Amino acid sequence: MSVVVKFIPLTILLTTVFSAIDVKLNQPVLVNIKGQSNNSVTLGNVSADISYVTCQVHSQIKNVTLSSTPTPRVGKSLTGVDIGIVSVLQPTQTGVTWYLLSNHSEDVQVLLAVFLMSKNEPLVGGCNLEFSLEVDANLHVSYTTTKNLVEFQWSNIPLRNRSAQPDCEDRSFQDMLEYNIYVKYLSENDFTTGEYFSTLKQMMTAEDVLANGVLLAKTKNKATVQKPEFLASSYTGTGAVYNMIVKATTPSGVTMAAYFPKVTYSCNLQQRDGCKMYGVFWMITAVLLGIAGVFLTFLGHRLFRTGNFFCAFLGFCIIFYSVQCLYSSQSDTVVLVVMVILSVVCAVFWVGMYELVGAPALSVLFSGLVAGYIISSIVFYTKFGNLSYWDSSFNYGMAFTCGVLAIPVFILAYTKVLNILSCAFIGSYLIILVPDIFLHTGMKYIVVNSIRHSTDFDYINVINTGPFLLPEIILSCAWFLFCVFGAFVQFYRDWNKPDFPQSSRRCGKKVQPEYNQVPARYNVDSEGDSDREPDERSPLLRQTRNIRHHRERVLAAPT
Repeated sequence: MSVVVKFIPLTILLTTVFSAIDVKLNQPVLVNIKGQSNNSVTLGNVSADISYVTCQVHSQIKNVTLSSTPTPRVGKSLTGVDIGIVSVLQPTQTGVTWYLLSNHSEDVQVLLAVFLMSKNEPLVGGCNLEFSLEVDANLHVSYTTTKNLVEFQWSNIPLRNRSAQPDCEDRSFQDMLEYNIYVKYLSENDFTTGEYFSTLKQMMTAEDVLANGVLLAKTKNKATVQKPEFLASSYTGTGAVYNMIVKATTPSGVTMAAYFPKVTYSCNLQQRDGCKMYGVFWMITAVLLGIAGVFLTFLGHRLFRTGNFFCAFLGFCIIFYSVQCLYSSQSDTVVLVVMVILSVVCAVFWVGMYELVGAPALSVLFSGLVAGYIISSIVFYTKFGNLSYWDSSFNYGMAFTCGVLAIPVFILAYTKVLNILSCAFIGSYLIILVPDIFLHTGMKYIVVNSIRHSTDFDYINVINTGPFLLPEIILSCAWFLFCVFGAFVQFYRDWNKPDFPQSSRRCGKKVQPEYNQVPARYNVDSEGDSDREPDERSPLLRQTRNIRHHRERVLAAPT
């Protein structure tokens, strides 16, 4: 009986038919894998100057298995949607075979790529200490609603020959390597396989990544100090392709090699309803904010009290939302309702304060602070926000606050100019949020990232990034044009008009004393000596006409 059991795996292997797949070296190709099929990829006639070969397979939704042995087993195979295997060649080896298996009943379309790596290129994932493969060049990505965690394994220096790999514990070898993480975003809300495969093809090799990707961060192997991982911003439903380039600086020169790219939508594509970052509620909110934005852009200063209310409302919304997320465990619905109520109440009090105090410089301060908040968010949304200096919460908070205060501090002396520019800038941003929400573009992420920083203590370690493709470029130009045109309209309309409306206050007004006031029944216009210039002989009080009684009299000086 035991003899029969031993021959069962061999019988299965002999009866298994592997369909050969033809691939082009160093060029990704689309392959249609039949359902419930076993396929093989064979490479032969490998020259002696090739130290290792990589094979990678990418499927958008359905898992496939890639193995270096006919029967998949731990340490020799992987199952997933974006997977690959590194095969280090033996000294006399001239060929290699991989096996691709699909357990699905229907066909699966995959992107298959085989690359030859020379002995001068670093061995990607050659110092793997955590995952099952001996050499692992895969990126392992996990996600939450706000963060993507990208894990990888350290690489090794180039293999000068196939006989032995350099020691991973040798610090002199590891100091030669530098790791650069890149990202390329897919078109927003585009879950098609065509967009998936076309974007992946642009992030396969080191040259492709340098040409098409956006650099996020750099690091080196610092033993226990630096973990082989990165944290990047995640946006539910927005696809992102991550890849890493390891650069080896050796006495013979600088060479590079790329890991296997990994795609994530920060959601489960098999449940498309969960891949929407914003629902109907936020779309309605965006439309209402867009209407308020039109008002602020063109009438924010003309109707000063209403514009002041809108700006104060937006500022208090940011404050109350951040405070509640930090110190409250209520649901999002409760947080939003409380935020709106408190913001409306505080905005009303802010407008009422102008009626009481009548200080324009104090009233327009909130408009300037909200505009400064958006400007500071823009600055930290760029590569400037990913400087290592901002890894400290104190450094980031102080720098961001300085950005918020920059606009009101420099322009507060010109209160009318500050109010018009702030209203036009804030209003135009609210206007472009309407097409941004409906087109699923990334302009809203400018402020979203700043809010995440203020509501999540761990977000300080996240790399600030976001899509900036053609739709974002068009909306940015529209934002600029709306801002300039709105400011011009407001300056033109309020030219030679009072800077601010009069408040209804009484406290603080300078009232002229009664003994200095001339009675209203006297008209003190001169009649007879109006043509003569006054001199030292001219009377202090001249003859006037009493209009009410139609008689002339001379006012005597008070005794």
